[in-house]
Amino acid sequence: MSNPSNIDQIVQDIFADMPLKEKAAIANLDEDKVSYLQYAFDVCIRGQLGKDDEISKDVMHRMWEVLQETHRVRNLK
Repeated sequence: MSNPSNIDQIVQDIFADMPLKEKAAIANLDEDKVSYLQYAFDVCIRGQLGKDDEISKDVMHRMWEVLQETHRVRNLK
């Protein structure tokens, strides 16, 4: 796995430019659906991270984890 602090910095940089609607959409994905975003994500960041597929997987999964905590729609009773 890549350096967690580097992954967190990349994730924060991506979040800085990401609209709230997109953050909420990612946050509400089931974990098994995150892989569907992987291809599009790889295409978008390939120029920034090079061809390191492992880093892009780590970044995408970390984004999902963070957004699960901060942007997930929850049912209120």
